[in-house]
Amino acid sequence: MSSTAPAPLSRQSSAANSPIIYEVNLSVPKDRCSDYLTYLADFTRGVCSEVQGFTGVQIFTQPKPVGLHWLSEEGDSKAYVTVHYHVASQMDLDLYLKDHQERVAVADQSKWGHLVTSRRILRLTFSTIDA
Repeated sequence: MSSTAPAPLSRQSSAANSPIIYEVNLSVPKDRCSDYLTYLADFTRGVCSEVQGFTGVQIFTQPKPVGLHWLSEEGDSKAYVTVHYHVASQMDLDLYLKDHQERVAVADQSKWGHLVTSRRILRLTFSTIDA
């Protein structure tokens, strides 16, 4: 028996069901964090409207990550932010990495002087969240 409905991981219509999360972790000077978060909301919205397949974005703040020795020199001077871009497909992510990522990173770095502490690509394998 065959079904015409797409498999849950192939739906590409919204951030809630995008199969790929492109995660960017940042440290920013604590005294600039409030302004940076305001800027980041507009900036990431722009990325999603400009880059094919970027269906949505979420921004999280977090306590200082534990166990990352290179952050120990920062003391308590930084705030930590995680951005989750929801991406519709691997092809869309590959195109972003090839055509946009460096420009986006340089623009952000030159304006704010923050440090990207890591990037990860997460692939959805199971979710109880409905679209």
